[in-house]
Amino acid sequence: MRYILGVTEVTSHFIQECRSFIKNGGISSNDGCIANSQPNFGMFEIDANEVDLYLRFNRSLSFNERLFLLIDRTGQKDSNVYKKARIDRRLFSKIRSNKRYIPCKKTVIALCLALNLNRDESDLLLASAGYSLSAADDFDLVIAFCIDKKVYDFFEINEVLFRLGFDVFE
Repeated sequence: MRYILGVTEVTSHFIQECRSFIKNGGISSNDGCIANSQPNFGMFEIDANEVDLYLRFNRSLSFNERLFLLIDRTGQKDSNVYKKARIDRRLFSKIRSNKRYIPCKKTVIALCLALNLNRDESDLLLASAGYSLSAADDFDLVIAFCIDKKVYDFFEINEVLFRLGFDVFE
């Protein structure tokens, strides 16, 4: 079934349907609330089934899902991870309880280091939070270098960061 939606004609029904779609992991609720929306003055066509398939096959794990999958895989306790990452217990609790919460990039990097993730795993965790280690950023290159060399000790990493004039992990 095809729906025509004008860019300015996105209704609250459409927004609710989209929220439901995301909440259901890409499964359409088929309650028909979009079909009954305002008249169609569309500038482009959206095939709802095509969008459904696209999201189903292209959605990756969220930051929250990926982080706790990695923690489970390592067999570490949450408390060991947040202490090793030098993250406050309340912040870690916020990450655990709010599936949409995305911490700052430096916190995600600290979690990568605390979990002793290799470069590919670190890149995946960072990407799930919307970040990356950029080859155009010297701080990121130092972190990438340490991960590539399997240096995960915060004292050693802070020493390198300090000597090169970067902010250290607290």
